[in-house]
Amino acid sequence: MKKLRQIFRGVIAVGLTIVAVSRAAEAQTVPAEELLLSVDGVVQLAMERSLDLRAAAHGLSEAKKRVSEEWGTILPDVSASASYVRNISPAVSFVPARVFDPTAAEGEFISLQFGADNSWQSAISVQQKLFDARAFIALSAAEQFEQLQVEVVRGRAHDVATRVRVLCYDLLLHSEELRLTERSLDRVRQALTETQAQHEAGMSTSYDVLRLQVELANLEPSLLRSTNAITSTRRQLAVELDLESPHRLRLTDDEALIDTVALADLVVSPATAEDLVLRSRQNRSDLRQLEQTALLRKTDVRSEQTDYLPTVSLFGSWDVQAQQNGSPNFFGDERSRATSKIAGVSMSLPLFSGMQRGARVNQKRAVQRQAETELQVARGRAAAEVRDLAEALAEAAARERGQRL
Repeated sequence: MKKLRQIFRGVIAVGLTIVAVSRAAEAQTVPAEELLLSVDGVVQLAMERSLDLRAAAHGLSEAKKRVSEEWGTILPDVSASASYVRNISPAVSFVPARVFDPTAAEGEFISLQFGADNSWQSAISVQQKLFDARAFIALSAAEQFEQLQVEVVRGRAHDVATRVRVLCYDLLLHSEELRLTERSLDRVRQALTETQAQHEAGMSTSYDVLRLQVELANLEPSLLRSTNAITSTRRQLAVELDLESPHRLRLTDDEALIDTVALADLVVSPATAEDLVLRSRQNRSDLRQLEQTALLRKTDVRSEQTDYLPTVSLFGSWDVQAQQNGSPNFFGDERSRATSKIAGVSMSLPLFSGMQRGARVNQKRAVQRQAETELQVARGRAAAEVRDLAEALAEAAARERGQRL
């Protein structure tokens, strides 16, 4: 008995030492400023800090700028220009002398200087498209592309929220696994210590000791696996939340693993499953993105077809010219300055381009049919996924009832 008491005292001392060392290590690894959040709080933080969602928002901003750019092709185009030329050696032309003197000899020429030492020229021009089908369709395509990017942001937000929520529950589950593994290790260590003491006292066989040693050796890797799983999940959450220190995050929803939802209330009937399929076609982001893509491809076909239509534009300009000899005098005076104003309408109609237009239209139609086919395939897959989820929910409810029994 005295020997057994000494063994138990040694075991207690070793246990207290292990607990103290583990608490000291935990105090060193956990930062002072913890981030305590619920699962919903983590999802909300992901909506604010996710780099993936931020990248999608930049794509939406770029799409909005495209719409503004296309509006610029419809609005008037106003431009101004000005230039100054200093003629170091003005250009000279030769004309027959008989132009000025009929009595001049044949073959005699007179040199004439064109231009002065200083020359100014400025102009303001305005051009307004009256009819350009391609410009209006391009504006419609830009607006559709913006709607597509809006849906991309919405879908990306759903993906981020789903990934973060799954990671949170994985972290809670791995923490629970770690806790259970530690308890199992404590029980096996205690049983091993007692069995070794009994074996020394002749009350137990060496096989019993060996069996517990093997069980302890098998549990230790499980403890390491649970610890690594927690660390890996924290790293993934840190990436999703754009956190530098993964150990800052602490979840407060431990009760989420205990207060389970009554799965029997969520089991859906075949009629309800079909209703879910219909709702998925209306609300799923991936399907709505494919629908917007199909509309965008249809607009591309219409844009290519506009090459068969004419373009009509209204234009006008106001020009000012001036020339002067000697020292520069900006735009001279009234005697050396002249203005001109023009206005008109222009129309352009392509007649023949080597059958390129028809080929481009057929190419866009092929791309449109491809987008429509992809949408049809995606709808079928989405319906199958919803039906599979409904059946999996019924299976989970049955398993939950069996586990309760």
